[in-house]
Amino acid sequence: MSTQTQGWIEQFAQQLVQDQLSTHTVAAYRRDLQRFVLWLHEHAPSVTLVTVSTTLISHWLADTQSNPTPSTVNRRLATLNKFYEWLKKRRHIAHNPTQDLRTVKVPTQTPATVSEADIDRLLNTPRVDTALGLRDKCMLELLYATGMRVSELVSLEMAQLQLEQGIVVVTHPNLTEQRLIPLGPDAMHWLERYLSQSRSTLLHQRRSEALFVSTQGRAMTRQGFWLIIKKYAQQANISTSLSPHSLRHAFASHLLKNGANLSMVQLLLGHKNPSTTQIYSHVTRERLKQLHREHHPRA
Repeated sequence: MSTQTQGWIEQFAQQLVQDQLSTHTVAAYRRDLQRFVLWLHEHAPSVTLVTVSTTLISHWLADTQSNPTPSTVNRRLATLNKFYEWLKKRRHIAHNPTQDLRTVKVPTQTPATVSEADIDRLLNTPRVDTALGLRDKCMLELLYATGMRVSELVSLEMAQLQLEQGIVVVTHPNLTEQRLIPLGPDAMHWLERYLSQSRSTLLHQRRSEALFVSTQGRAMTRQGFWLIIKKYAQQANISTSLSPHSLRHAFASHLLKNGANLSMVQLLLGHKNPSTTQIYSHVTRERLKQLHREHHPRA
């Protein structure tokens, strides 16, 4: 990879950081660009990022050796499109070679819904007489009670809890959005137990702003929590394949099953759409808490 190419990729990544994209997203953009450059070097060594053709880009997008899924193809295209628009804006190129390329259709797949009985078994599996078990129990309860994204869960800080009001202030990883989510009595109970009995033990007198910490006193990671769910799902003999997103999907499905309004569920989930902010400004905190109490199976 030439020094110029490497420099462009790093400058582009820095711009993404300034645009407040999450660390995970920035890493994905950088990885896609590096793989594209390596592919060019192997298949068309005389071609550069500036001279590459639309046809050659389309070959990389659908490279049969890597057998990309439709989602992967679309992600690759989005990466290149954003990168080439960035180069064009800085007058490194006159034309974006991806502008005539179109995304491919992604088959709609509805995640398998986890039953309320399976959720109960999962949430009751951790041993709450240990610091780690109590932390895991609290994380599982909180994820199911709020439907937040796993990235939002592991990035929670102490300041985001408003226990006296029974809510948590959830911040999306891109730092541009916030929403208030009612906790419900079960999640409140386990949060209070975790804070009083487990967190200080895990910290070992170290300081951290993170709500959920590891035995090393560091903030929990997405990968670490994914392993936690897999472990407890296996112990609970749950046949449905589980991931952190499964609990988010169960949160929404169970609310709707119990009579919640779809637009309110979308609001609690924090789905991005043009009317989200406007709708949210007209919904009081108590109305959200009432919705949660009326329709959540563990409220």
